Amino acid sequence: MYLSLILFCFMTALSHNIPQMERNAGGCVTLPCKYNRSAVEGADGTIDIEWTVRNVTDPLIWLSGGKVFKKVPRLSPRISFVAHNSTTGDASVRIISLTPEDSGLYHCNVRKGAYINLILVNVTVLDMFDPAVVGENITEIQKNVGESVILPCGYNQSAAEGAEGNVDIEWSIRNQTNFTETLICQSTVYKRNPGMSPRISLVSDNDTTGNASVAIVSLATTDSGLYLCTVWKGCHILHQNTVIVTVLVGKAPAVALISLYVFITLAVCIVLITLLFLGYCHFRKIRNNSASSMYYKENELYETVLRRK
Repeated sequence: MYLSLILFCFMTALSHNIPQMERNAGGCVTLPCKYNRSAVEGADGTIDIEWTVRNVTDPLIWLSGGKVFKKVPRLSPRISFVAHNSTTGDASVRIISLTPEDSGLYHCNVRKGAYINLILVNVTVLDMFDPAVVGENITEIQKNVGESVILPCGYNQSAAEGAEGNVDIEWSIRNQTNFTETLICQSTVYKRNPGMSPRISLVSDNDTTGNASVAIVSLATTDSGLYLCTVWKGCHILHQNTVIVTVLVGKAPAVALISLYVFITLAVCIVLITLLFLGYCHFRKIRNNSASSMYYKENELYETVLRRK
């Protein structure tokens, strides 16, 4: 009885210290797992890093002998280590294109010789997302079809450095049909929107600049909508703001107008040159006919005079 009570108290205390991370379906999450580099370097053997999730038998991803292995088909294309070097002290992993099925309690186990480090992270993936809950940070932008736009989003870099976890930048859009989808997670551009994926990118690929703005080129009317920028650091939201974009069709961009003017000018010049050439040819033809007629008349008059003589 006492053993059960002690175990219950231990698990309750442990559960209160487990990071609770909520993310939106289609977004991404970085599961933090840091370990003591000095202790690992002083231990014998090779380092093994293993990530598992409750109710899944096989490891999701693990590093052994310097090689990375994945064994769960559902997650294999979407999970990866944040650090490419096992000696950095960072065993965190990032999961993209989240689904509600990804919710669960994740375990990070770092082992090397006698050194063992266990980190637990609880992830909840929300099936629904309401971008209307964005606070007061709203910017409205109007652009014309074919132009480019930068959607602003900046966060306090000092606050980011003081918080635990990794920075995750997420951009989502709710379009005119009230359909919401995630466009960018960190530097990953989702290909689910083939019309926009090649045209949108982060202004800065470095998450230490405090700049989470995105650029969209060759705007179309379908790009109009409500864009939401969310900057996460571990379990906390560092910054969130909304940009309302309206793409107008009534005014062509300057480059298109210049191209149109050049095309019309060239077409008019070609038409005028053609008409002048045809007129010149017609004039030459009339002149040649007139000269021939005069020659025949003179020749006929000359023959008449000879006959009379």
